[in-house]
Amino acid sequence: MIVVVSGVDITTKEIPSTPLARPPTIEKHTPPILLSYSPKGSQQWIRKVEEEFTPRVGMEFDTLEDGIQFYRIYAIACGFDIRKSTQRRFRDGSIRTKLIPCHREGFGESKKLQKLVNTEVAETSKKKERVTTIKRFGCTAMIKLVFKSGKYVICEFREGHNHPLVLVMNREFQKLSRKLTLYHKQTIINHSKINIEASKTYRICKEVANGYENVGATLLDFKNFQREVKLFIGDADAEMFINNLEKRGQSKKGFQYAYHVDEGRNLCRVFWTDAHGKSAYIAFGDGVSFDPT
Repeated sequence: MIVVVSGVDITTKEIPSTPLARPPTIEKHTPPILLSYSPKGSQQWIRKVEEEFTPRVGMEFDTLEDGIQFYRIYAIACGFDIRKSTQRRFRDGSIRTKLIPCHREGFGESKKLQKLVNTEVAETSKKKERVTTIKRFGCTAMIKLVFKSGKYVICEFREGHNHPLVLVMNREFQKLSRKLTLYHKQTIINHSKINIEASKTYRICKEVANGYENVGATLLDFKNFQREVKLFIGDADAEMFINNLEKRGQSKKGFQYAYHVDEGRNLCRVFWTDAHGKSAYIAFGDGVSFDPT
């Protein structure tokens, strides 16, 4: 028996094409979510996507990554995330079988048990453990890829989920849908150079993409990447600045620079000028000074 979930309508109008919009193949077909019942009577949520995006037993792929990528696109269209799980290898180290389940496969600790553990830890230590919500419900949806005759073949496919699927309006929060593109990363780096924080950069990208749902990443992704950029630079910002002046001196005629460091090897004074600045100083005796304290 299969029925349409009452009150659930995930059909939406097509999103206009924007520089940051997701691939049209993912947004192409979004039918209503179907609710079925397993032989044991438990509920199963299923979204029927187009046949070209739906896995089938016997489907072959040239490489294992091709098979994983195909299931990843199917998962985005359906409204769930995946994770890599059990695998078996041949004696030469190559992968023989690979299981790719729903991210809610397996079972997590109950909140009550987690709270009890945290209470015991708090009594013996001042450091508190992080409390997380339950994310696994024993979902059996999965595909199993097996290496046969030089190709990876889908030998098992389970379609039903024991949890509600993500609606299209919330698809930007899916882990699989969230990806910082090269445009995102370059924009964050450029904005960081002029002290524009990640939240403002995210709003700018929203305007370019014509909506938050079209950005393809969340504000947290922007903040995490900006943090990684700052950690990568670390204490080498002064060194990078001097290296930039050195490169400019090699490529630009008449460019000169000088700098001074204190006893702790910290950069404290820098001077630079070019041919235009020299001629202006000869004519007017003017200079420009910056205090970046």
